[in-house]
Amino acid sequence: MIEAFRDFILQNKLVPAGSRVLLAVSGGIDSVVMLDLFYRAGFSIAIAHVNFNLRAGESDEDERFVHSLAAKYGIAWFVKNVDTVQFAEKNKLSIQEAAREIRYQWFEEICLTEGFERVAVAQHADDQIETFFINLLRGSGTAGLKGMPVTRGSIIRPLLFTGRTEIEQYVKEHKLLFREDSSNLSDKYLRNKIRHHLLSELEKIMKDYRQMIGKSILYLSEEHLLLQHLIQQKREELFQIEDDEIRIPVKAMKNFPDFHALLFYLLKDYGFNREVSDTVCDTLQKDNTGKLFHSGGYRLLVDREFLILKKKAESKEENVFHIRFAGEEIREPVHLTSEIIEDIDGLQIEKDPSRAYFDIEKLTFPLNVRKWGKGDRFVPFGMKGSKLVSDYLIDSKISRFEKEKVYVLESAGKIIWLIGYRTSDDFKITGTTKKIVLFYAVK
Repeated sequence: MIEAFRDFILQNKLVPAGSRVLLAVSGGIDSVVMLDLFYRAGFSIAIAHVNFNLRAGESDEDERFVHSLAAKYGIAWFVKNVDTVQFAEKNKLSIQEAAREIRYQWFEEICLTEGFERVAVAQHADDQIETFFINLLRGSGTAGLKGMPVTRGSIIRPLLFTGRTEIEQYVKEHKLLFREDSSNLSDKYLRNKIRHHLLSELEKIMKDYRQMIGKSILYLSEEHLLLQHLIQQKREELFQIEDDEIRIPVKAMKNFPDFHALLFYLLKDYGFNREVSDTVCDTLQKDNTGKLFHSGGYRLLVDREFLILKKKAESKEENVFHIRFAGEEIREPVHLTSEIIEDIDGLQIEKDPSRAYFDIEKLTFPLNVRKWGKGDRFVPFGMKGSKLVSDYLIDSKISRFEKEKVYVLESAGKIIWLIGYRTSDDFKITGTTKKIVLFYAVK
């Protein structure tokens, strides 16, 4: 199994040469096997464990067990103890959604502060099949049936080449200890019902069902990528952008063989589900113009010749997002990464509007990210006096549609960066600068 593990990592380019890998280890059988394989394969690794406090004393016992694993293998470990129920209630999430958000956000923080390039999670081929059936039973299309990707950003799934039977055999061969999650034995969750009942019946019907479903998932993944490419081409062909509106010509769309499916994919990224898009199609077939449909962020008007898609007006309550420390990454409302540069001798400053360099001693954290507003002023880099942001955007010939996407980065109430356009002269690097923080706007 160790050779198959190495080959899978090599073939899929999961771990760049010389990089460090953070392993998400719960203490269960899958993550214990993943840890042992990485250790035997000679990778530079460390352990990350989240105590979600969801199973009374069991959660604490899991934490102690993972700590003992770190000692056994002689590697570093990181632990986060969190009240998941409280986090879920505060953020209006399900327990599963809350746990997922907590762990992946924390993994990102560790990678940034400790220099890990990859985070390995222990999902395997049987998990892939269970996810396939979960999404199938929920009425998913190709987006849900294509399965979990081998890589997603810095997240890797190095056990997708193998299944539960092989993992159990590996544990026996190497006499590995692991913790059994009592919740895995319950039929409370749909995944467990599929695992305990459906898959056992499939085994009776077809011994190699895992390989065949795996092949179907691979084909669905390839077809999904092709579909996304074709839909994007169709968007470019049909969408007519006028100021803050997107107009879709009805006649051209209705000429498509199955315009119900086409319209769903055209509108999906704007928050409209299949039920709504099908209702829009029914409205078009009845020539019932003037009807208005809503998603979370958009309005869709059925007009005589066009479907008109328009973003909803911003709420009067301003949304402000925070960057708590230098090096933190945020993905909302814009995707910003940041890093600290201490060795600044001979540093070449790139003239790239998506990059912003600041003297870190001039900044006051947390920094705020928000939409620009009426009356906002800043001192554009290279200028002496301040300028209204609105005037700067007009002078830069930024369209009305693009203005809606412009955000500012603030330090102690002062704009330091019109993100993606211009930094403030007040926070620039000088000859006395000792340490720099670089922000990068990811498109």
